[in-house]
Formats: sequence, C-alpha cells, structure tokens
Amino acid sequence: MLFNRRREGEVSQMPLSAYISSNQSDAHPDISMALTDLENKLCQYFKRVEIRGKRGRKVPVLLTPSMQESISLLLENRNTCGIPNENPFLFARPYAMTFFRGSDCIREFAVACSAKNPQTLTSTKLRKQIGTLSEVLNLSNTELDQLADFLGHDIRVHRQFYRLPEGTLQLAKISKILLALEKGRLADFKGRNLNEINIDPEEEVTVDSDLEESTSSPKGNDYIMSVSIYVCLNNGTSDAHFPELD
Repeated sequence: MLFNRRREGEVSQMPLSAYISSNQSDAHPDISMALTDLENKLCQYFKRVEIRGKRGRKVPVLLTPSMQESISLLLENRNTCGIPNENPFLFARPYAMTFFRGSDCIREFAVACSAKNPQTLTSTKLRKQIGTLSEVLNLSNTELDQLADFLGHDIRVHRQFYRLPEGTLQLAKISKILLALEKGRLADFKGRNLNEINIDPEEEVTVDSDLEESTSSPKGNDYIMSVSIYVCLNNGTSDAHFPELD
C-alpha cells in the first residue's frame, strides 16, 4: 500500500490466485530496445501483479524483491498459522475466511513507528500526495495519463482534484514571470518553460529610474554646476578628469 499508493481495500482483498498467476516475464525485444538501460533493469527488478480496483477496473501492484520474499514466507506458513485452505485472500486471517484490513494495519504501525503525525498516514492521503506532487515534475499529458491509470484514477478527476494548491502554484511558478518582467529579463528566458526559469528575487539590477534619480539629486546637480564653473574659468579648456562623469 505504501509503496504503490494503492487503495487499502484493493490490496487487502488481493486474491492469492492473482499473486501466484503473475510472472516476471522478459519484455518483448522490440520494447526493450525502446527503453533505457535503467528502465530495462527496473523491469527485471519489480514483479507486477494485476488486481481488481475501483469500478471493477484492473490496477497493477509493483512488488520489490523484499516484498516478494516476505510474501513467499507468508505462503509457506499459511497452514502453520491456521489459515483455511478455502480462504482465497493473500493476506488471510487465521481461522477465518476474511482478510486483514490495510487501514487498520497502517494505523497501528503509524503509531508504533512514532511518526510525528500518524493521522496523516492513510491510503487516501498518500494517494493524494503522489497525485499532487506529480505536478512539480511537469509531466507531459501522456505521462500524466500513465500515472493516473496506474493509480486507478479517471484522468479528468486526476486533473481536477490532484493539483498543487493554487496559492503554492502561483508563488512557485507564476512569480517567476513577474520577477523576470520586473527585472527586465524576460527576453533572457526565451523558449524556456517555467521549470527552466531561474531568477533570484534578491538579485539587484540597475533600472533607468535609479539613474534618473541619481542625476537629479541635489548632490548630482551641485557636482555638474562645479564642473561647469571650472570649465568657464579655464576658458573652456581643461585637462581635469572627473571620474564621476565617465
């Protein structure tokens, strides 16, 4: 549940037959050629199990090698633990035909591990977390469809309810455009998306209004008047150098 961000009911009711019938077959050679070395390695690392999700649709569960070892240990000791042979569930309860509820398990372990906010460790909130934070990755529409399909979401629901909070989105993303406009640097980021714009809000730039203010200040006027008097007294020919005017 934690790793796959699955609904607790889906994992709790995982049939034993679904796990046994799943296999870690090699990908088709043509598909392997289209994947990177890391992606091919991940295909060999995980085991994929298909279970029934919401509204009867099939949803996948990815199992790491350590998860597979733990499940194998459970299967080896089903009879020892008193699980009836007729119990069809992978996470079966001893001497019963029912299954362990994932929500109860997460609630118990969230408290046992001394989490600061154990009430936030629920399957619903964990699913919302991955849906919301996926916005930070700036996924393409195709990649977003794949993530929504994995989570068992309708893509329209995913886009409507699993977005970054509007305030955070504006502070983190839209403010970059405003800063670039304010500092006169928008042209520097031509052809880039919001993730590629890096601009420091504390960066100091010299704008025309600052120059006008310095030349129109009393000190600036006094200096210009002094230069004019000096030039006049020397008949307009002076070798004096005024670095402030450079």
